[in-house]
Amino acid sequence: MHLPLEQPMGAEEYVIADNDLITTKMPNDEEIIEAIKNCECIEPGDEVSNKLISSAQTLGFIDGILSFLEQQPDSSFCIDVSLIQNLGKLKKDVRLKHITSKCQATLDSFISSAN
Repeated sequence: MHLPLEQPMGAEEYVIADNDLITTKMPNDEEIIEAIKNCECIEPGDEVSNKLISSAQTLGFIDGILSFLEQQPDSSFCIDVSLIQNLGKLKKDVRLKHITSKCQATLDSFISSAN
């Protein structure tokens, strides 16, 4: 079998073929260490911010999950009915906690906080 080369080259020519290419200098150990020390690396824990999620956002997430599950064909997901029920209970609890967080405990606490 003959390779389809229009201009075959010899072994010596093949070995020196890339000698004229510009290559980068390999850094030594000190240069690598210096580059790492000066790098402002992002730690994996720094990427995740602990933003507070509001009740409204939480309700939106739950509604989104419920809508997603309702839109799926019957055979595409094997989910337990209790999952839907528990999501409904969670939604109710989040709504209740949202409402109670906005309720004023007593008139005295309103008056004292207004001053």
